[in-house]
Amino acid sequence: MSGGVLILHLPDGPGEIRSQRLAEGRIVDGTEGVAGDRVVAIAPAEAVALRRAEIGALAPAQARGAARLIAAEHSLTPAEQLHVALGAAADGQRRMIGAVAAGRMAAWMTALAEAGHDPDAIIPAPLLLPQPEQGFVRGDIGGRAVVRGVESGFADEPGLADALIGEQAVAVVQGESLIAAMQAACDAPPLDLRQGRFARKRHWRPDRAVLRRLGLILLALLAVTLLILLTQIVRTNLAADALEQRADALARTGLPRGVAAPDPQRQLDIRLAGLRGGGLGFSAMAGSVFAAVQAVPNVELGSVDFAPDGVLRVTVLAPGAPEAEALRARIVQSGLDVEASPFQSEAGRIRGEFRVSAR
Repeated sequence: MSGGVLILHLPDGPGEIRSQRLAEGRIVDGTEGVAGDRVVAIAPAEAVALRRAEIGALAPAQARGAARLIAAEHSLTPAEQLHVALGAAADGQRRMIGAVAAGRMAAWMTALAEAGHDPDAIIPAPLLLPQPEQGFVRGDIGGRAVVRGVESGFADEPGLADALIGEQAVAVVQGESLIAAMQAACDAPPLDLRQGRFARKRHWRPDRAVLRRLGLILLALLAVTLLILLTQIVRTNLAADALEQRADALARTGLPRGVAAPDPQRQLDIRLAGLRGGGLGFSAMAGSVFAAVQAVPNVELGSVDFAPDGVLRVTVLAPGAPEAEALRARIVQSGLDVEASPFQSEAGRIRGEFRVSAR
């Protein structure tokens, strides 16, 4: 069964908005409705021109433009002052067109807002009657008699209605049939005047079920991301352990057989230091010093001594201070530190000591 509907009858001129509540197969006058009711405003038949016309299979914007042209052809009101609404397609492509003065539509919207209402739809009164298969139907909508035909709808005014109906049959709709027709029209309006600039603004409200699903998806994504990170960490640790084991195995190959080596890499470093000496080792440091001596003319080495602490002491013989300084600069350029002792004269030359160490 359909839910309740708060029906707001709009005035044709100055006046108050009258209300009814339609629910459970009956109508109650003067109620404000209850929570959860749909709100539908009813435009008076006198204010809205209704006619059905062939629109064709057009895009929505083109269909509205065509409806505006058709409405303007049959109205004394200038097209720019008309508000035109287009009904749903029925009977092929013949669709109901409703035209009302834009100023009156704006006044209705203002009055509804001041009364605290934002209706789901605004339906012309004749369209609350069932559509006849032929001829016309007549009924009372909100205390006003209206007529609906196959192609049109209008107020049941003496003289005008008779001229439009002519000799065609008119069926009266009342009682339960009228209530059922009103309920059906409110549930699925055949034409809603709330279109274009008067369309109802839709406010998005998050659905709890959707939010719950989104939350579960987010948690799943976080869990998968965390699992990937943990997997990468485990793989990295396993790879590091494997490399450490390979390094230990290689280090053991450089140690004497039968020697217990709980830390083979450290033991290998100690052994290498013992073989080559401290610092960079004798070979590397002596090679740099010998290359520097060869590059500086008339400079000789008197003695060479390599200490366990990695310091290479060399006695230098040079013609003078410039040559000794050139030798020191050459050794420094090779990446070593040089500390020179005071030089003394000896048989027309100078003698001194360089203490060479790694940086």
